[in-house]
Amino acid sequence: MQNRVKWFCLAGTMFVALLLRLLGVAWGLPPAAPEVVASGLRGSYAFDEDVILNGVAKADVRRLDFDPHDYHWGTLHLELVLLALDGAQTAGVFKASWRTSYYNLQEPDFTRVYVVGRLVAVATALLTIWLLFLFQETWAGAFAAMLVAVSPSHLLQSDQVRVDVTMAALLVLTLLAGVRAQKSGEPRQFFFLGIAAGLAIAGKYSAVAPVAAMALVALGLCRFPQRGVVAVAGGTLTGFLVGSPYFLIKPLSFLSAVHSYTFVHRAVPERFQVPAGRLLELHAANLIRFSMGLPALLLALVGIVWMLRRRSPSDWIILAAVVSYIAILVPLRWPLIRYDLPLTVLLGLCAGIALQQFPKRWAYPIAVTALAMPLAGSIAQIDYMRSPAPANLALQRILEVVPPGTPISRLGREEPPLDQKVYPMGQNFLLDDLSQDPPKWVLTTSLPDPSPLPSTVSLLHSSYDEIAHIESRRIFAWATLGEADAPHDWKYTHPTFTLYRRRAQ
Repeated sequence: MQNRVKWFCLAGTMFVALLLRLLGVAWGLPPAAPEVVASGLRGSYAFDEDVILNGVAKADVRRLDFDPHDYHWGTLHLELVLLALDGAQTAGVFKASWRTSYYNLQEPDFTRVYVVGRLVAVATALLTIWLLFLFQETWAGAFAAMLVAVSPSHLLQSDQVRVDVTMAALLVLTLLAGVRAQKSGEPRQFFFLGIAAGLAIAGKYSAVAPVAAMALVALGLCRFPQRGVVAVAGGTLTGFLVGSPYFLIKPLSFLSAVHSYTFVHRAVPERFQVPAGRLLELHAANLIRFSMGLPALLLALVGIVWMLRRRSPSDWIILAAVVSYIAILVPLRWPLIRYDLPLTVLLGLCAGIALQQFPKRWAYPIAVTALAMPLAGSIAQIDYMRSPAPANLALQRILEVVPPGTPISRLGREEPPLDQKVYPMGQNFLLDDLSQDPPKWVLTTSLPDPSPLPSTVSLLHSSYDEIAHIESRRIFAWATLGEADAPHDWKYTHPTFTLYRRRAQ
C-alpha cells in the first residue's frame, strides 16, 4: 500500500470511528429529577461506570493524589480518567467543580462528567486504529482497523467509562512490540515489549495471558536470549508500576481486591453457571452477532489456516495471543461482549491476512461485504443510544401510576433509579419465587441473561395486569441476527421494561 493511500485510509477510518462514537457518547444517563437526586444513585445505565467515577472523585491531581480507590480491574484507565476530568476542570469545561456536579446530579455538568470520562475510551479506540495501521502487513492492519472502527461492541464499550478498550489498545501495542523485538533481537526492543505488556496488565489484569504468550513466543523464536528475558521481565515490571503506581504503596489493597473479585464475589449460583463448552459457544456467537459479523469471522478462520501453513514469526505471535485469550475466557465465567474486544482486534488481523491473499478485484468487494454487517449493527446501536433511555421512561411511568410508599418487586435499585424511601425494594423478580408471597407491583426487565423462575412467570401471566410495556424500536435486526440470547451488556442501551399490577382478589 503506497504511503499516500495508507494515510488517506487511516484518516478516513479514524474519522468514521470518531463520528460513530461521538453520536452516542452521552447515552444512558438518568434525569436530574428530584426523585433521582433523592435516590443517591449517580450511575449510568451501563453498570460500573459510577463505581469508577466514585473512586476517581476521591483523588485530586492538585493534591498529587492519583489513588483511584478501586483496584480490581486495573488502574491505568482510571488514572487517565482522573487526568481527563481534572484537566477539563482546569480548562473550564465545567461551570462548577466536576465532583460537586457529579455528586449532586447538577446539569449540564453531570452529563459532561460522563462525556469527558467516556472520551478517554474513545481516544484509546482511535489509538487502537492507528496502531493497527502500523502492522507490518499493511492491508491486514488496515482491514483490522476498519473492522474495529465499525464494530458494534467496540463502539458500545468506547462510549463507557470502562477499562476494556484501553486494554485492547495496549494488547495491539504489545503485539507490535513483540514482532519488532523478535525481528531485531535487541534487548532494548525486548524491554519495550515488556513495557507494553506491563501497561496492558495495568489496563486490565486479564491481559496477563495474551501478553505473556506473545512475549514467550517472541523470546522463543530468538531462542530465549538471556539479556532479552531480563529485559522483558524488567520492562513488564516497569510498565505495570507506571500504570499502577499505587501498587507500591497499597499492595495489599490490590491483592485483596483481585482475590475478592476472583474467589469471593465470583461465586456463581448453580442456576446461573455456564459450562465451559457452552461459554465458548456463546462467545463465538457473540463475536458473530455483536463484534465482527459472520463474513469477517469466516475470513479470520481462513486467515488462521493460511497462517498455520506459512508459519511466519508474526503469525505465531498473533496465534499465541488468540489461543491464550480464548483460554482466559473460561475463568472470566460470563459471555459478555466486552470480554470479546481483544479477539475482535486479533481476529480482525487474521481476517486481513486472509483478505490480502485475494486478487484486488475480489479483495475490495469481500472487504466491503465483511464490514457491512458490523456497520449496520453499530448504526442500530447508535439509534438505541440516541433514543430516550427505557429506564427513564419506566421511571416516569412508575411516578405516574404507583402510589408512593409502595414496594416494587424489581431487579435492583439502579434501573430505574428510585428513592427507596418512597418506593422500597420488593422481592427480586429474577432470584425470588414471587408465587410464595405475591407483591402488589412488579417491574420486570429483559436485562439479565437468565429468565425468572417458571413459577414467577406463570404468576405474572395469571394474576397480574400489564400496566406499561416499554421497548425500544428495532432497526437492522438482521445485523445481529435478532436480540434472542443477547448478553446483558449489549442490552444496556435498550432493555425492555414491563410494569405489572396484581389483580384484586
